[in-house]
Amino acid sequence: MSAVAQKAAPARGGVDLLRARVAFRDRTVSDVLDLALRFTVVEGRSYAKVALGSLLPAAAVSIFAGWQLGWTAAWAIALPLAAVAEIPFTVLASRLVFQDAIHAREVFRATRDDGPRVAVARLLSAALIALGASLFFVPGLWLATIFLFLSEVMLLERASLGQAFGRAQRVAASATSEVLVGVLALGLVPICSVLLTDVAGRIVVGELLQFRPPRPVWTEGGGVLALVGLFAQVPYLATARFFLYLNVRTRAEGWDVQTRFAALATRAREATDEGR
Repeated sequence: MSAVAQKAAPARGGVDLLRARVAFRDRTVSDVLDLALRFTVVEGRSYAKVALGSLLPAAAVSIFAGWQLGWTAAWAIALPLAAVAEIPFTVLASRLVFQDAIHAREVFRATRDDGPRVAVARLLSAALIALGASLFFVPGLWLATIFLFLSEVMLLERASLGQAFGRAQRVAASATSEVLVGVLALGLVPICSVLLTDVAGRIVVGELLQFRPPRPVWTEGGGVLALVGLFAQVPYLATARFFLYLNVRTRAEGWDVQTRFAALATRAREATDEGR
């Protein structure tokens, strides 16, 4: 990651390119996913603080629902909560890309202000995707691609609820194949996280702690470990989708070229100033 300290006029959509802490260049989807993972690890302390205030309560509510109402009810509660819990991490990632540090209270303040309308948009899009998938797989997949960047459009571009659906579709349409691959890859993240957490957790409980491990998620229909896996992947999923959004806009709007020319202009201006 390259740090750039110079200030410049923001690009369209409220993004200040020259203040970015990551290099804007055209990346493959696998490179984007790798960058998102490294970014969440490097900024782990900030992510942990936001997780304590967002993921911990959501996971506790879901697990309690599973104990009291059964795991089917727990999934019905946990899945919407996990989708809404992505919002503060999208805010966090967008701020950390363009500034060195941010307090958790600033993230929660921004989430409080913009979160309700983003949550409505996310839940509405999820309902439409589920409806499309229930009719036939292809309509659901198509809707998933055009709604992929709803949160980013609303949080970064300040789009209203009515504008967000059209704007998200236009962003996705600028890189259809990349967005389709991104949807499929990001769709595997929660599934893999749930299964791996369940398997690894049962190994730790049974082999290391010498307690009787819980039944597997695929036989029990759910469990504490599975819900922990669902919420554990939320920070990475939100960050990866945000980075994919940046990558799509970089390709569509030539941000990599803009930053190169702006950096050259800055260096030329500094050389001129030194020569005086």
